[in-house]
Parts: sequence; structure tokens; C-alpha cells
Amino acid sequence: MADSWDEVLGRLEADLDAVEHQLKDPAAGAVEAWPLPLGLGPIPERLVRRALALSDRQEVLANLLEEAKAKSARHLAVVRSVPSPRAEGAPIYLDLKG
Repeated sequence: MADSWDEVLGRLEADLDAVEHQLKDPAAGAVEAWPLPLGLGPIPERLVRRALALSDRQEVLANLLEEAKAKSARHLAVVRSVPSPRAEGAPIYLDLKG
């Protein structure tokens, strides 16, 4: 049995709330993927505005996630640029005088 449009939009709204929470608290649980519901038919006119608002909100959150991803990549690049600890027995200085 297919979900109703009200249920699908409610679940989408809850997922968007969870993503917003994750952006503020990365330790928050991940949003689980869910299958595209089938057999819903056309969206009822009374839900069109709500669906469009959720679509706009998805776009905003997608952009925020891309920004967070880019910021994380920059941080990772900085961390990777830090030299690793010296190997045991490796010289600590360079003898220029010979």
C-alpha cells in the first residue's frame, strides 16, 4: 500500500529538520534513505504549496551541505599538510657544516 501525500511530505519535512540539526551538530544521527513511494498519483492541490516550500528548503540545505563539504575538504587539506612525526633514528637537524 502506498503512503499518502501527507505522510510523504511529513517524512520529507522531518528529514529536512534532521539535516538542519546535523549541520549544527555533526554528531547527530544520519538521515536514513527511504524508497520513493509508488502509486501516489498526482499531488492534491491543497498540498502543492507545502511541496514547493519543501523543495525550496531542500535546495537551501543542499547548498549548505556543499559549503560544509568544501569547508571540511579545506580543513582536511590543512591537516594533511602537517608533516608526520619523524621516523625513529631520523636526524632532527640538518648539519650544514659537514
